[in-house]
Amino acid sequence: MKMNFALALSFAVIFITGCSFPHYYYSPNIQNVPLYTDSLEFTGLIAGSTGDVNHFMEFQAGFSFPYHIAWTAGFFFGGKDRSGEDYTDFSKSRYFESALGYYTPIRNIGVFELYGGYGRGSQDHTFSYSEYDNWLKWYVVPDGSADLSFSKFFIQPNIGIKERWIEAAFSCRVNYLNFDRIDVYNTVHHLEQLNLLKENRTPWLVEPALTLRLGGKFIKGQMQFVYSGNIDEPDLRFEKIRLSMGVFVSLSAKRPGSAQVGHSAML
Repeated sequence: MKMNFALALSFAVIFITGCSFPHYYYSPNIQNVPLYTDSLEFTGLIAGSTGDVNHFMEFQAGFSFPYHIAWTAGFFFGGKDRSGEDYTDFSKSRYFESALGYYTPIRNIGVFELYGGYGRGSQDHTFSYSEYDNWLKWYVVPDGSADLSFSKFFIQPNIGIKERWIEAAFSCRVNYLNFDRIDVYNTVHHLEQLNLLKENRTPWLVEPALTLRLGGKFIKGQMQFVYSGNIDEPDLRFEKIRLSMGVFVSLSAKRPGSAQVGHSAML
C-alpha cells in the first residue's frame, strides 16, 4: 500500500514538473459556403468558433454577381488567455481572407461552387512554464514569447442542397501556407515546436467541412464542423478541429418576379 502511494506520488510530481500550457500556431477558420443560386444575393455570418484550444469570433460576407461570379470574405480574431495573478500566458490570433469564385444551381435544389482565395494571418504568443520547487510545491515562471505571421492560398469547392428552411453542404478546402515571420524571444520549453515550424514553413493542408443551416428564408442558424489535416508534417502544433455556431443572413437585391440577370437555366 505504501509502495503504491509512493509510486503515485512520484508520477504526480513528474506530471507537475515541466508542465506548460499548449499553444497552437494555426487554426482553421469557418469556411464561407454561401450556396448562391442567382445574381445579386448578399450573405453574411456572425459566429463563434472553438477548437482544441483557441476560441474565435468570426465574421463573413459575400455577394453574387451576374454571369455566375461570386465574391466572399472572412475575418476572425481571438485566442486563449490563461494568465494568472503572477504570470502571463496567452495567444492572440487575427486572420482575414478574400476569394473569387463560380456558382451554379443544379436542377431544383442543388448548388455547386468553386472559390479560390488569399488570406493573411498573425499571432502573438506569451508562454509560461510550471516548475517544481519543494515538496508538493510548484510555481509558474515566464518562458518567453513568439510572434508569427503567414499567408494562405486556397481553393475550395462546395456542393450542397438549398431549400427555403434548410441548407446543407460539404466543402473541402486545400490550403498552401507560408509562414514568412517566426520571431522567437527567450523561450526554452516551446522552442522545439517553433523550430519544427521553422523547418516546415510551407505546409499543405486539406480541410473537409460540413455545414448545416436551419431557419427562415432570410435568417438561419448555422453550424459547421471543420477538420484540418496537415499533409506535410502532422506533428506541427496546429489545431485539427473547429466547431462553430452562428447566425447566417441571406438577402436578395432583386424584386420578386424580376428577370434573372446573367442566370442561365438550371442544369
